[in-house]
Amino acid sequence: MKLTIVIQALLLLLLPISGWARELSLEQALEMAREHSFSLQKARALASSSHSDLGAAKAERFPTFSAVGSGNYISEVAKMTIALPTLPPIEREIGTHENYQADFRLNFPLYTGGRITGAIDLATGSNEMYAALESADLDKLCYQTRAEYFGMYRGNALYGVALASLKRAEVINRNIQSLYEAGAADSVALLEVSLALSRAKLAVSQAETNRRVSEIRLLTLIGLPLSDSLSLTDNPSQPTDLSVSATVSEQKPELQAADASIRMATARLKVTKADYFPTLSAFGGYSYGKPNLDRFGNSWNDYFTVGGSLTWSFNLGGKTSHKSRASAYSLESVRRERDQVAENLGREANLASEQLKLAFTRYQNSLAEYQISSSQYRLAEQQHSDGVLSSNRLLEIEADLTASEAAMAASLLDYYIAQSGYYYATGSENLKKGI
Repeated sequence: MKLTIVIQALLLLLLPISGWARELSLEQALEMAREHSFSLQKARALASSSHSDLGAAKAERFPTFSAVGSGNYISEVAKMTIALPTLPPIEREIGTHENYQADFRLNFPLYTGGRITGAIDLATGSNEMYAALESADLDKLCYQTRAEYFGMYRGNALYGVALASLKRAEVINRNIQSLYEAGAADSVALLEVSLALSRAKLAVSQAETNRRVSEIRLLTLIGLPLSDSLSLTDNPSQPTDLSVSATVSEQKPELQAADASIRMATARLKVTKADYFPTLSAFGGYSYGKPNLDRFGNSWNDYFTVGGSLTWSFNLGGKTSHKSRASAYSLESVRRERDQVAENLGREANLASEQLKLAFTRYQNSLAEYQISSSQYRLAEQQHSDGVLSSNRLLEIEADLTASEAAMAASLLDYYIAQSGYYYATGSENLKKGI
């Protein structure tokens, strides 16, 4: 509670110079980043495309309907001449000058040796993989947003620390000026405090630049104009307990993408082996036209066709067997790649948990150092007023207080950044939530 009050007090120092600023919570930042991200939009488009490919693959199970219509005029047609004894020859045209034809056909796939099923499995795996890649892009974006959000909060806090240090330096400067005028301080003390005041002003300028850099990075990520100013509304609370586990969630997108790759490789092997088997289909057709079947008449007529088709071809060079072995080796390679992904994710989760533990320890130490430095500075101020502490020593103690203040503020935000990295490494749903 004390730490929260201290950080809020430091941030309040920014209000007089910041003017109007857009209020932004972490939850709002995450939502705005999702809406703005071009890479996430690209991943969504690819996922939608793969979903449509899956629908196309499933459609192969249904019959195929085809329709062909034509009309033409022939200037010359074949003629048949019949010569009869004692009679003049008889001529008859075969066909007509005007021809009209319409054919309709419905083809039913009965057996394909697994080609259609394999293609559906392949499209399903592809759809799952692109969906997992979209989730992976979302997780990465959420981690980046959290890191930039807490990074700006860190810049704000350090800027507040620099301002607080400057104000203390100004107070010390006024006190020493008064002591000098009263003859209780020499010119060396004036030079020392002047140097400290100059350094404090430079520290404020550097902190302001660093804060603005962090703000620009966050504005870019969430898609706001870079001329805007942000006011972060979430207040990171003081962590009091630490509970971590290096277990990676089974829902981690990288694992799901690797599993989908295995399903795709399995489907490719199935499609390749389907070349060993024939393709059987049934069809039905209807034909209507003029002259159609009646080549001697000039009338419209029609007929129906029903039948089946069997296609079975072999490559005598063993093409199918070679392709099947290649697909089998590819499947084994993908399985090993999945094992590698799982191993890497486990390593990253363990590293992230250790970094979070270190950040928590560093925060506890910096908090203790700040409490000691704060008490030391209060005593030093009193001793300096009583004339028992030199100005040089007071400035050294103030520098220690500034360093401990900065370390405390930075370590708190570093803890939350490390926590975000831990959420990302383990696949925690907390990654997509606010503080």
